[in-house]
Amino acid sequence: MTRPSLFDLVRYFLMLGATGFGGPVALANYMRRDLVEKRGWLDEASYDRGLAIATACPGPMAYQLGVYCGYVTHGVLGAFAIAIVFALPPFAIVVTIAALYERFAGAGLVRGLFYGIGPVVVALILRASWNLGRKTLKHDYPAWAVAIVAGVVTIALQRELAWLFLAAGVLGIVAFAPRPKVPPVPIPASPPSTLRAVGAPVLLGLAVPSSGLAPALFWFFLKTGFLVFGSGLVVVSFVKTYIVDQYHWIDNQTFVDAVAVGMISPGPVVITATFVGYVVDGFAGATAATLGIFLPSIVLTVLATPLLLRYGAHPRVAGFVRGVTVAVVGVLAGTTYLIGRPVILDGFSVLLLVVVLAGPRLAKRVPDQAYVLFGAIAGVVLRH
Repeated sequence: MTRPSLFDLVRYFLMLGATGFGGPVALANYMRRDLVEKRGWLDEASYDRGLAIATACPGPMAYQLGVYCGYVTHGVLGAFAIAIVFALPPFAIVVTIAALYERFAGAGLVRGLFYGIGPVVVALILRASWNLGRKTLKHDYPAWAVAIVAGVVTIALQRELAWLFLAAGVLGIVAFAPRPKVPPVPIPASPPSTLRAVGAPVLLGLAVPSSGLAPALFWFFLKTGFLVFGSGLVVVSFVKTYIVDQYHWIDNQTFVDAVAVGMISPGPVVITATFVGYVVDGFAGATAATLGIFLPSIVLTVLATPLLLRYGAHPRVAGFVRGVTVAVVGVLAGTTYLIGRPVILDGFSVLLLVVVLAGPRLAKRVPDQAYVLFGAIAGVVLRH
């Protein structure tokens, strides 16, 4: 294994952030191919450990894996360097798109684009719900029961979802805690760094309060970032419930458009937060929302990785994580219904929904971005 220079690592993740389309699985595979197989900057065991941590912890999986790579090679300094450069290109791209959206949102061409994109986004979230549920719930009937209850509660209340995840986690300690099979994993040697205690305060210091709703956006997305288990699309649950239905900062159509932008941009889907922040409070709002959604991944990687390696196999910890993950499946399904209800309104939207849902059975290698592009073109054609 050859330890990379910090400059080389930063350059790689800057490029990956600018060109990394395809979602979290694709980004994780790119990192394995480039960092382990091609360059030898990480060994297989270290990469697999990071992937397990990124999958088990809340936060965007691929982003957290990238921060982990910076941490194990260059300590806290490396973690924060990768945290910045990995998020910077998608942040710049989404801010640009949001600025254009604000200027031309009422134009016929833009409305046609999002008229076709909306049903595709709903279908992709439905597929994410199904895939997450299939992999998570399997034949575990108590888990199915918890997921169904979570979905029903989400549809009924349309607000205050944080308590639902915490309740499911507490229930999971009792209902889903596995019997211990292996001893705890020993903590590996600490990575080289001279800045161990200054990470989180430095990043928090960047979140300078501004006029308007920027501080509220930061704290909202900070809370959301700590509860994003499973698919990055889970963030839509909190955005829909609070920012659309409870706070009324944006309407449902703008929210669907924001999710669409997050899906067609490089980097993690949670970059949707940047778009929402810009629409609510301009550049200050975009910056605050972005810091809020990504900060939990950085904190967990820098501060919690040793603890997770030591105690992650503990039955009660595993049961809590299992309970939260099961609730995520139900909440994601319930939120999809809430999102789709005002979007799937006519024959075209129903047809597009069915096409995207059935697409993987007919052509498995078609990327999600292709479906979004197809919907955009169809929407423009029908609206002109």
